[in-house]
Amino acid sequence: MKNKKILLIVLISSVLVFSSCTDKFEVMNTNPVDFSSPVGPFFIPVQQMIYMNYNWGDGTNWTFQLAQNLNADIWGGYMASATVFAGNNNNQTYNVIWNDFAWDYTYAHMMSNVSVIRRKCAASTTGELNDLRAVCDILTVEGMHRMSDLYGPIIYTNYGKSGYGGTYDSQKTAYYAFFDDLTKAVATLKSYMSANPGIKPFQAFDESYAGDYGEWIKLANSLRLRLALRIVKADPVKAKAEAEAAVAAGVMTENSDNYAVGGYTNPLAVIYGWTDIQLSANLESILGGYNDPRLSVIATPSTLPAAGGKMKGMRSGIPGLNDNTSKQYKQYSFGTTKETDKPVLMNCSEVYFLRAEGKLRGWNMGDGTAQTLYEAGITKSFEKYGVAIGDYLTSILVPKAYADFVQPDVVSSSAVSTVTPVWNEGVSNEVKLEKIITQKWIANYPEGYEAWAEVRRTGYPKLFKVLKNDSNGDNLVTTEEGVRRLNFSQSDKTNNAAGVIDATSKLGGKDSHATRVWWDVKNAPNF
Repeated sequence: MKNKKILLIVLISSVLVFSSCTDKFEVMNTNPVDFSSPVGPFFIPVQQMIYMNYNWGDGTNWTFQLAQNLNADIWGGYMASATVFAGNNNNQTYNVIWNDFAWDYTYAHMMSNVSVIRRKCAASTTGELNDLRAVCDILTVEGMHRMSDLYGPIIYTNYGKSGYGGTYDSQKTAYYAFFDDLTKAVATLKSYMSANPGIKPFQAFDESYAGDYGEWIKLANSLRLRLALRIVKADPVKAKAEAEAAVAAGVMTENSDNYAVGGYTNPLAVIYGWTDIQLSANLESILGGYNDPRLSVIATPSTLPAAGGKMKGMRSGIPGLNDNTSKQYKQYSFGTTKETDKPVLMNCSEVYFLRAEGKLRGWNMGDGTAQTLYEAGITKSFEKYGVAIGDYLTSILVPKAYADFVQPDVVSSSAVSTVTPVWNEGVSNEVKLEKIITQKWIANYPEGYEAWAEVRRTGYPKLFKVLKNDSNGDNLVTTEEGVRRLNFSQSDKTNNAAGVIDATSKLGGKDSHATRVWWDVKNAPNF
């Protein structure tokens, strides 16, 4: 109890200082902490970590906009912006002007809390805080693998050990640490549950799983599976071993297992309200071509008369975007996300698709074939949206051509894919993989970080290319390959110059938006 009282004093002090630097976290007003609970002091830093996983840990919305929405959400094929940012010369056209925010906010708001929690847990000689440390570690991996997927090398295992932030890990080193941390967290939580059956010390503060450590274990194993598939081209032996171990340990199987964060206004809904982001032409082409009923759930009808009251998506990276055309494009479709919706950062559909891909590779992914796992992933997604699946699993429909109503001669395009929803056992593994990733992309909407990572790893789903490429100099990005990563943060270049030089050597290429991260192996086939 003495340790917990000390923890209370330290964390209250750190939170007060932290809040003054960030215009006070909204959590201080909407989620009051019961400090009479022995885990009450942990609520603020751990829960802020949960929120930071969605890049809005400071209670604002523009941080999410610049950290994710105008980067990964667009490059992952979900969205496009009709706002004339920087004279239509910005991230959409591959002149990457927003690349610092994800890094700066994650380290300022998430990793700072990680450091506090780990110090306090380490000071607990009785081990009474081990379970909360395990939750912390799962959240840290969930947040930091996103940073590594964006930048490549990151400060992870050495965070806070020396100077400004610490020494960068190569992406391989970081990923191996992710696997280790998830494995240890699962072992810790299993041990805790065995010794304390039915006890949920984090229940009052856990808006994701109501303190159910069994669900946190499923999340950890599912993340492990995700990361295993991510490295399949760079490290196939490790990928197989981690994937099989993750599935054997128990992964998500039901929508009740889905990992969602809550407690704040959903920033994507706010940005839709700003009319700063529209739904993508890719969604219209793929879901519209499939007559997919999920499209009507996620998209508003276009208000442009030519659209006839139907969904109309917008292509990103187009020429001719000015004040006049912007007004017209802003009559295209927006998302239906509500401010009260909890963002889902991992769902059981994704896990079924991961297992289906593993089956294609001959791995032990538990019960089921690649086909049955693929179909289970689709079915669970339909269940999540509450729409009837009908004959979707036998559909031979294909993505449709895209017709632009504002600049039809310039922006319209034929479809870029012919893949169908129905599973065909006789086709190649490459076609099967395109089916799996395309359906995973649909099921994961609107989680752009994951969409963009999988587009880079597999090339799927096939997306419309930009028509206006403003990349240049050291950051010259080809239209065919697109942006591969974000440059290191300017704040680190200023304050940790030697560290960034070292990180660049670990990147294996120049600090450029065109340089691939470790797992994104150039010219490597999917099979």
